[in-house]
Amino acid sequence: MARTICVAIFVLFTCQTSYSLRDLDYYWREYTGEVPEDAILGGRDINGNNIYIGQAYVKNEGLVVVQITPGVRQVLAPMKGIKKIDKYIKILCGPQQKVFWMSSNSSNLHLALIDKHAVIGGHEDGLGYINIGRISHEGEVKIGKINSFSAESAQFYFNDNGLERLITSYEILMYNDKDLDVRIKPY
Repeated sequence: MARTICVAIFVLFTCQTSYSLRDLDYYWREYTGEVPEDAILGGRDINGNNIYIGQAYVKNEGLVVVQITPGVRQVLAPMKGIKKIDKYIKILCGPQQKVFWMSSNSSNLHLALIDKHAVIGGHEDGLGYINIGRISHEGEVKIGKINSFSAESAQFYFNDNGLERLITSYEILMYNDKDLDVRIKPY
């Protein structure tokens, strides 16, 4: 019995780790205010300017998805309110043609993700991984986090003029690990 359990655990561990993050084309780089050429576009602000997908460390909370505006070093992280962060910020980079946005909502996200690869945007300490989401809000794109660790309640949190808001319908950033050419829509 013990041997069967050990073999099952080994097989499960091997299957889960055979597809490591090192095999992926996307990665996080330090953000210094300059947007790298291979940064993944998140959408456009109300003035039509590009915005990007970021990740910021919030002390004692985790790594949180944030919206990056080119040239601005400070980001606003939706984490139990809005936290202003000006260090430990990263920007998502990789081939634009390998990522795409998929519409979803909080009650069916987990079913929609079966056999698909959602881009991991960070984690909340003690709770689990979070994903990258976006919405169109009052004429502009808002990038934020999806608390996907809570089945049937995977809500999207974002910064709305200094206030943390949540919404239940959104788009989630997906990674195409097949050899298909997908094009990201700018929103």
